[in-house]
Amino acid sequence: MFSLTHPQKNPLFDFYAPLSQDFRGLISIPHSGEDIPSVFEKYLSGDLRAYKEDVDFKVNELIDIPVLQKAGIAVVVAHVHRICVDLNRAENNCVLFWKNNTQGKKLVTNDPNAEETQRFIETFHRPYFELLKSALNDLEKRKKSPVSMVDLHSMPSLPTEYHMKQNPNQKMTRPDFCVSDRNGKTCTPEFIQFFQQEFIRHGHETWPNDPYIGGFVTEFVDRFRTNNIQIEINRRIYMDEKTKELIASKVAYLKPILTDVLIAGFKCFDS
Repeated sequence: MFSLTHPQKNPLFDFYAPLSQDFRGLISIPHSGEDIPSVFEKYLSGDLRAYKEDVDFKVNELIDIPVLQKAGIAVVVAHVHRICVDLNRAENNCVLFWKNNTQGKKLVTNDPNAEETQRFIETFHRPYFELLKSALNDLEKRKKSPVSMVDLHSMPSLPTEYHMKQNPNQKMTRPDFCVSDRNGKTCTPEFIQFFQQEFIRHGHETWPNDPYIGGFVTEFVDRFRTNNIQIEINRRIYMDEKTKELIASKVAYLKPILTDVLIAGFKCFDS
């Protein structure tokens, strides 16, 4: 599985295997998918613009995947839209969880029954975590030190009404990057500090565990012997949040920085 020279294609995700003999770690991108499988259409509003609001838009295009593969880092990129099945939530609330988007626009018009819900979990949620489990088990066998893992996301530049309800005390401004370890639970202090300091060194304001502390992927991966963080990228620094389009000049600047920081972190904690 991990010696492929091309991405492992799957309707649910692409797995880009490491192209180095030294398998150093894993990057997960669970929320950039925009595919709406036809089996979900009868449950959804059909408002395509509302669907786009909370996608981690093109996060997979902000890293140089072939360069990461050559550095021994695997990457898994999900295809299915988070409004259908949210891979950063546990099985009991992952299916059609987002009744409205974070701007309050209606997404879900009716709910599947228990049997359909279970089928969606088995079809769309579990395969992603089986892949993570397989890759992490393989890494644990290879490594003496904790295995390195990053769950990569993007965040809106300003908190919405939804976000303020979740955390009324959060700041009204957001940094370029938020690096999270569930408030110190999922990695050594040195691991998260390395990434924070590297982003700061490149001139980017970076906060730990603010405004996010990490999600279900981070929690799931913590079951393994890992140094494991979530990184949120402020959408302001790479895209137009109104038109939902990438800004080419910003991507060209950000992509090598993000790629280099990830490689440096994985190498630094690899043994």
